[in-house]
Amino acid sequence: METGTLDIQRIREAIKPLRVGRTLRHLETTSSTNDEAWRSAEDDLADGLVVFTEYQTAGRGRAGRHWHAPRGASLLCSLLLIDKAVALTPGLLAMATPIAVHDTIAAATSLTPRIKWPNDLQLAGRKVAGILIETRTRADGTPIHIVGVGINCLQRAGHFPPELGDRAVSLDMLSTEPIDRTAVAAVLLAQLDRFFAWPEKLDQADLREQWLKRSEAVGGRVRLKHRGKTYEGTVLDLDPTAALVVQLDRGGVRLFEPSDTTVEPDDAAGMRPGGRRE
Repeated sequence: METGTLDIQRIREAIKPLRVGRTLRHLETTSSTNDEAWRSAEDDLADGLVVFTEYQTAGRGRAGRHWHAPRGASLLCSLLLIDKAVALTPGLLAMATPIAVHDTIAAATSLTPRIKWPNDLQLAGRKVAGILIETRTRADGTPIHIVGVGINCLQRAGHFPPELGDRAVSLDMLSTEPIDRTAVAAVLLAQLDRFFAWPEKLDQADLREQWLKRSEAVGGRVRLKHRGKTYEGTVLDLDPTAALVVQLDRGGVRLFEPSDTTVEPDDAAGMRPGGRRE
């Protein structure tokens, strides 16, 4: 695995930020980039700050899961949005961010990922990127959003823990061209700025259409864990802002909310997207 520290100066020269990336912070090591971004949440001038790191000692994903990444292997960053205009809803954040990550990978590499509900990006049915969005309200009533993104860039198969060996992948493992983390970072900031520079102009219906075009197809097989129980069925609808609608094999239609639902890997029950079962 080739590594190399992110070239922050190169990123600065490559972007023309209206909001996202006006300030860049690069750390060799931190607990998590989300933690670091929260430290600036009281400073209005820090709006649009992006924190990068080479290594996280306590990187986390949804539901408190640990984010595994060797030093210099992943693109790890967090964006601070101080929402003085109160223009960013959870739904807008949940749709715009994975679209931006999807389009980043498609533009910066030879690969085209798919969005996996609710907040992952996949290549060949394996996780290549994850998103963690955290929101709090300041004492003055201002909503603060931290948008955390992790993209597996340079890992090889042996770098993933055994339990993730058949569930995770990196850009380098599938790309026909070398992966440049610095270039991926610059494209990501430009894509995020496309959405968040003027959030009041975002249209939820249009975002939903874009999200669905990039997501796994409706009609695919799915296996879920929800509050300690396992369910299998066929996806009837994907709602990025609320629930996954599933026709259960055992009968009935059920909505599964992302806060307490985990989608199992495609091969967990011999399943593949599009309804094919092996």
